[in-house]
Amino acid sequence: MKFAMKDRAFAAAFCALLLACAPAFAQSRPGSVRVTTKAPEADKWDVQSTTDGSKRLFKCKPLACPDAQVVTFTFQKSPTGTIDPKALEKFATVDLPKSMRAASAARAVLADNEEKIETLASKTTSLKGYPSVFNETKITRGKSSTYYDTDIIFAGPVMIRVESASPNRDLAAKALNDFVEVMQIIEGPAPARPGLPGPPATRSL
Repeated sequence: MKFAMKDRAFAAAFCALLLACAPAFAQSRPGSVRVTTKAPEADKWDVQSTTDGSKRLFKCKPLACPDAQVVTFTFQKSPTGTIDPKALEKFATVDLPKSMRAASAARAVLADNEEKIETLASKTTSLKGYPSVFNETKITRGKSSTYYDTDIIFAGPVMIRVESASPNRDLAAKALNDFVEVMQIIEGPAPARPGLPGPPATRSL
């Protein structure tokens, strides 16, 4: 499917330019965070996951959504455990849109295809009780456009990026909100004091 291939190519380029961080596993070990993702309506979605759990992709099944729709979760190590509000504001309004434009330009060169990128919104917010960023970007290739709605959540040691992509703007926004709504973030126990064993780590299901 053309939409799926373009979406994955753009997401890969965006990830590389956004933050060059090693993937963080969603576990409940001391001092870490457990993240559980699921589809709001499970029978409507096909799911693919990487073997290390660092990325999960939900693709709406044919005829199950009014238009093509893909939602991607990516888990990375957060650059810091303490987010400065002014730094987050700059990231949302300056750095993130710039990264989106750079990723788009790089992808256009590789595909030898012109495209126009517009930042429709990019701001700080709070999701699940954590400092977050919301971005909405429109990419136009010829006569077709795709909307990318992205939430980036800084949950302690983990940075969670949730991206919803669709040629239908309302659908992209709704899918993002629905998936974030049912996502669960559970903080692990506090790190054990020196000399005392901590509880064993358990992988997220």
